[in-house]
Amino acid sequence: MNQHVSVAIRAAESGMGQKPVPRDKLRLVVATSLAAADFTAIVLGYICTVIVFKIQGDALPFAKISLTLLLVNALFSFIFRTCVGNCVVNVSESVRRSGASLLLSLMFMTLVITNLRPNLQGVGLFITSITTFALLFMVALRAAVVAWGRKLLAGKLYSVLCLADGDYPSSEGEDITINVGHAFDPANATAEDYHRLAGILSTADRVVVRCTKEKRAVWTHVLQGMNVHAEILAPEMSKALALGHYAGRATFVVARGPLNLRDRLLKRFCDIVLSSLILLVLAPLMAIVALAIKLESPGPVFFVQDRIGRQNRLFKIFKFRSMYTEQCDFSGSQSSRRDDDRITKVGKFIRKTSIDELPQLFNVLFGTMSIVGPRPHAISSTAKSKLFWEVDSRYWHRHACKPGITGLAQVRGFRGATMQERDLTDRLESDLEYLANWSLWNDMMIMVRTFAVVMHKNAF
Repeated sequence: MNQHVSVAIRAAESGMGQKPVPRDKLRLVVATSLAAADFTAIVLGYICTVIVFKIQGDALPFAKISLTLLLVNALFSFIFRTCVGNCVVNVSESVRRSGASLLLSLMFMTLVITNLRPNLQGVGLFITSITTFALLFMVALRAAVVAWGRKLLAGKLYSVLCLADGDYPSSEGEDITINVGHAFDPANATAEDYHRLAGILSTADRVVVRCTKEKRAVWTHVLQGMNVHAEILAPEMSKALALGHYAGRATFVVARGPLNLRDRLLKRFCDIVLSSLILLVLAPLMAIVALAIKLESPGPVFFVQDRIGRQNRLFKIFKFRSMYTEQCDFSGSQSSRRDDDRITKVGKFIRKTSIDELPQLFNVLFGTMSIVGPRPHAISSTAKSKLFWEVDSRYWHRHACKPGITGLAQVRGFRGATMQERDLTDRLESDLEYLANWSLWNDMMIMVRTFAVVMHKNAF
């Protein structure tokens, strides 16, 4: 939406009848209201429980339990961030987080009190009743507060204002664009000019300036004193992720690993536990397969091949050998075919059922692979006679994390020979999507979905 600067300046000078309230204060008001709604819901839950169960006589122990529940829920609410972020403007997110906090408080309280006060009759039922009533009130109260908060914040948690110093057309997705080119000269601005500009920026959480390269330095100087998150648009640096520093000089951050240290440790822990358990359970099956391979054809049980792994480093992948030893393709230059005579009878079965992939659990234990991740490819793999990175230069980006035994591309059915370029690009898009949206929950869902594609029409 384009607005003429004179309108904005007149509004700033007149104050629209009153000084506008900063959005951070509005968010604080809504957040406080959400906390008050939770408090009220638990108190009402206590009152309803007292009425329904007709608690009389010495009700002090139950009142203490309710007070403790308030404090425990406040702690879990802080942990789950139930009163900040999207909880302020999104009903489902707000209810989901607050509900999780309350239910965890219920479990914690029940566990502690039944151990500390085992002789207190009906305590479990009492806490469950309070929680049930409180949850109902909490949903209603939070829905009302969030609806009011959305109206107060005009439906957006944060506001973005774009200042254009010159004739720049408004782009799709911009909240507000104001052309200040003829009303504010950053190189020669007076105190009054700064005052008017401050009025324009007063309710913005984020300010983005569009200007020429020559004016970036002066606009940087202006915005550093405005007490607002400010950025200057630099289209030529569209690939940069952030600004860094080295030896006292600024740098552009152009790449980050998809997982931080905490996520890497969590993923590694899950990999070790799961791969160890699966190996223990499937050890008899793997021993039978190894024996069958040795009985059918001479040669090693395992097929070992160089694959491209994390950080584009080569590693040795383990698979059950499914081809005759003298016909094994160690470079991966020749994709297997449906009627491939290089494959043994045992090999056809273990490839069809994906049993040939089981030795990669050792790769997971050794740390060269993960349970879930982009599938590792051989160095000479091709799609329509082109090496994979010749088909799409983004191919190298998929190696920002450890390769996996299964992945998003595989559960979507993108597996088997890469006869056409599309066979690769479909997998690559899924791999990059996986990296961009990684979470432990997504990994778990991919594992579950893998069972449905263990036997696949393209597995041969």
